[in-house]
Amino acid sequence: MIRLFTALCKSLLKKISEDDAFYESINDSDLYRTACPHCGTAGKYSEYGSYVRNHVSCVEYKIIEAHVRPSRVKCLSCNRTHALLPDTLTPYSPYTLCFKLLVLTAYYGRDTNVIDICDRFGIAVSTLYEWKKVMTTHKDFMLGVLISRKIPALEFLRNLLGAADISDILRIFFNKYGLSFMQDASVSVTLSGLP
Repeated sequence: MIRLFTALCKSLLKKISEDDAFYESINDSDLYRTACPHCGTAGKYSEYGSYVRNHVSCVEYKIIEAHVRPSRVKCLSCNRTHALLPDTLTPYSPYTLCFKLLVLTAYYGRDTNVIDICDRFGIAVSTLYEWKKVMTTHKDFMLGVLISRKIPALEFLRNLLGAADISDILRIFFNKYGLSFMQDASVSVTLSGLP
């Protein structure tokens, strides 16, 4: 997988849909400067089709289930294939990053109880608590444990969503930790072990 880090920023700042930002990001990607995640060779890719991926987002508290077509490329150096995945999508999850952050903002904002939040967003209570656990861990990674303990989760989420350079922040996180923000590490470890 090759992560593209511009879509979320475009979606939040330009106020365009996550789908439009997704396709803009793929069209604007500069693969000539992007290194292969497997062999490290930069810019030696050929198109290798696409695949359909479901995703769940939320616009004005209306749940939207849609399909997008991430492109795939093949590295001409090592013959590995990679999906081009913009930062609006969370690897191995149908829920967009904005959707997860919106749910967590509602949870930490305490505007209603957990059951009502889960009903409003159409998710299980266990899903909410899993996202809370992942966000807390990633917040600690991003800020450092000592600083993270001083900053409430709601303040962190609002600052992250309001950051003009959110895509750069997510890129740095991905490069440092090898997983995307709000990606459940246990899922990626499990899936990466598959043949």
